[in-house]
Amino acid sequence: MPVKAQDQAEKKMWAVTLYQTVLTEDPIEDVITGSANYNSDYQLTALGLSHKIPVADPRYDFEWEIQAVKHTKGQNHEELNGLVAVRWYPFPWDHYLDTDFAAGVGLSYATELPEFEVANHDEAAQFLAYILLELEFKPRSWENWSVVLRSHHRSGAFELFNDVRGASNSLGLGIKYRF
Repeated sequence: MPVKAQDQAEKKMWAVTLYQTVLTEDPIEDVITGSANYNSDYQLTALGLSHKIPVADPRYDFEWEIQAVKHTKGQNHEELNGLVAVRWYPFPWDHYLDTDFAAGVGLSYATELPEFEVANHDEAAQFLAYILLELEFKPRSWENWSVVLRSHHRSGAFELFNDVRGASNSLGLGIKYRF
């Protein structure tokens, strides 16, 4: 049985992820199901630094991540995000393409009131909740590198933050380097 890339990279506790996304007015459920319509007039680029928090069970780990985000099209502000995530490792097709899934929650701060959120919702705020969903694909020959498909979700967490319902969703591609 082949050794999983995660097992080989067990000592690689840090990762840097760079990704580009396109925003959508549609809810996170539509992003997850693949039915969202995206607005290419609104894009962002994000750089994340993460660190594993290992647990005894080899099927998953926890990790924390901090992100610096620049809205590169349609808006001209930055975001700072911090989150904690759980990363699930075993998938049945891992011997073909090593795959991980991560889901995380945290906080998001926009340096300005995001125009996209103002235009698409009744309420908007700079400080909101943050949700990350990620699929990571690691071809065995790439060693430390992988490709990620990520959702980037700012949320009022059902009006818990400043009476905001919704906020912004986006989906994008990126690369990850583990060290």
